[in-house]
Amino acid sequence: MSAYPVVAVCAVSAAFLLFITAALRRGARTAAAAALSFPLCAALGFVFAKLFYVLLMEVGHIIEWGEWDALFSLRPDTFCFTGGGVGVWLGLLLSARITGCRPAGRFLDLFTAPGLLLVAGLRMAEMELGSLGTGRFIEAAAAPAFPLAVVNEYGEAHVAVFFWEAVWALAVLVLSLFDLNRRPGARFEAAVFRLCAGQILLEAMRSQALSWGFVRVEQVLCAVIMMVLTLLACARNTKKQGVRRFLPALVLLACFAAIVATEFLRQRSPSRFMGETGGFLLIALETLGTVLFVSKYQK
Repeated sequence: MSAYPVVAVCAVSAAFLLFITAALRRGARTAAAAALSFPLCAALGFVFAKLFYVLLMEVGHIIEWGEWDALFSLRPDTFCFTGGGVGVWLGLLLSARITGCRPAGRFLDLFTAPGLLLVAGLRMAEMELGSLGTGRFIEAAAAPAFPLAVVNEYGEAHVAVFFWEAVWALAVLVLSLFDLNRRPGARFEAAVFRLCAGQILLEAMRSQALSWGFVRVEQVLCAVIMMVLTLLACARNTKKQGVRRFLPALVLLACFAAIVATEFLRQRSPSRFMGETGGFLLIALETLGTVLFVSKYQK
């Protein structure tokens, strides 16, 4: 039996314990909101992770065949990670509203560090999920050691994508420490934007993922979140008018188009380099360029 549920519960508990401890320094109301967010975020995160999976992957089967099994399955591959993140966000907002913790943006900012540690912990827990948390096969003669690669029950080495996802969450945490003296909620939004940007690349590296053909569902959800955050930042930028005001959103859209084209080329290219290393490097450069350009507008 996989130890994933145990490790995941420990990661969630540790992250919210840290969150509550940090909230105690901000006063009784903030501490009460943090304490309430623990059960709310856990419940809503679970529900929305399942709901997103069912709506995006199984609604056709339910309508056509009346198959409801996926709705009640606890298999890890029947949950959507991004959907769980949306549930946690809603749990935080609901907790702040119930306890009267204002502004809610500062409450979200306080959760940024514990939240990123939570993401890192949940990603590392995917080590227990076998091929669900790993990437392409590595030739045995060139296979690096853990944590860069893991070996399955057949002795085959695969890229440890879950490890790089955890590393990226920690890198975003370090970057968030430099987001000082900004409006309430800006640190949280910037962290979510960066986390989603990295996930677009990392999701492409997974050997198994929620997919519509060659389109990765989690990549699309991350792109939607990034676009929403960018449009909100553009709307707040009253110093510029017209097309210039929404230039970051247009650049982001162009980047998404380039990534889609690169992914299509990577899937179709006869070149092994382009199909693997070269394609991933190109996606990484496209994403990095966009993050550097758009991030300066998220203030």
